[in-house]
Amino acid sequence: MRATFSRTGRALLTLLAVFVLTFLLTRLAYRNPALTLAPRNASPETVATIAAQYHLDEPWYVQLWSYLVRGPEIQGTPTGLVNWPPSLGHSFVQSRPVTDLILEKLPVTASLAIGALVLWIALSLLLGVLAARRPGRLFDAVTSAGSFIGLSVPTFLGGVLLLYVLYYQLSLAGIRLFPSGGYVPLTTDPLEWARHLALPWLTLLIVEVATFQRVVRSSMLEVLGADYIRTARAKGVPERRVLFDHGLRAALNPVITLGGLEFAAILGGAIVTETIFGLDGIGRAAYTAAVSGDFPVIVGITLFSALVFVVVNLAVDVVTRLRDPYGATA
Repeated sequence: MRATFSRTGRALLTLLAVFVLTFLLTRLAYRNPALTLAPRNASPETVATIAAQYHLDEPWYVQLWSYLVRGPEIQGTPTGLVNWPPSLGHSFVQSRPVTDLILEKLPVTASLAIGALVLWIALSLLLGVLAARRPGRLFDAVTSAGSFIGLSVPTFLGGVLLLYVLYYQLSLAGIRLFPSGGYVPLTTDPLEWARHLALPWLTLLIVEVATFQRVVRSSMLEVLGADYIRTARAKGVPERRVLFDHGLRAALNPVITLGGLEFAAILGGAIVTETIFGLDGIGRAAYTAAVSGDFPVIVGITLFSALVFVVVNLAVDVVTRLRDPYGATA
C-alpha cells in the first residue's frame, strides 16, 4: 500500500510536469497562434480581436493559470483543469471542447490498441516459449531472424507494404478480403469492425511481436534454468506443464511490464498507423491539430496520453508486486 500511494503521488507530479512543459512548448512553437487562426490576408485589427477573444494576448503565466482554474472558455463558471469535471481545453478550429473530441475518437484508438495487444501478446507468448524450449535450434534461429527483420521495418513502411500487397494486389485479382481503411463501430457490425482493423492490427503486430517474443524467450531461458524446473522434469511432469504452468507463469512479469507500456503508448495515439489506414482516432486528431495550429487540442491530447501512460504504468507496478511481492523494486 505504501508503494502504491508513493507511486500515485509521483504520478500526479509527473502529470503536472507534462502539462506545464507541453503548455510552454506549444507557446514556443506557435508564437502568434492568432495569425494561424485568422483568415488569410486578415487585417491586424482582426488578428488582435482573435487574440483577445482567446486570451492569446495575455502573458504565458496568465494563460497557464486560466487553463488551470478559469478554463479556456469563460462562461461565468470555472471550467479549468482543476475543477470538476476537468476541462482539457477548447478547440480553436472546431469550436468544441477537447474532452468531447477525445471521447469521440477514443473508441477507434481503443479498438486498435486492445485488438493489437491481444494478438501480439498471444503470438509472442507462443513463439517465445517454443523458441526457449530448444535454444539454438532451427525454430529459434528462424524466429530470431524474423524478429530482426520486424524491428528493421519502420511502421509506416510496413503499413504501406501491407496495403499494397493485401489490399491493392488482392483487389486487382478480384479478392476483396480487406478494405483499404476506415472504421466500422463494433456495435454496428462486429465482422466489418474486425475486417477494417485487420491490416492496422497486422502493422502493429509486425513490430510488437518482434520485440515481445525476444523478451519472452529471454525471460523463459532464465526461468527454465531454475532448480524447481529441473526438479519438475525429474519428477516426470509433462513438458507442456513445465513450460506453460511453471515456466511461463514465473516469466510473465517482464512481459506484463513491457506490454502495459506499449499498450499505453498506442492508446495515447498511434499517429502513423491511424494516418496510413484512415482511422479517425486520437493520433490522427493530434496530427491534424499540429498542422492547423490548434494547440489546445495538442495540449489536451498530450495530457490524456500522459494520464493513460501513468495509470497503466501504476497498474503494471501493482500487478507485478502482487505477483512477486518480494521481488526487486522496479
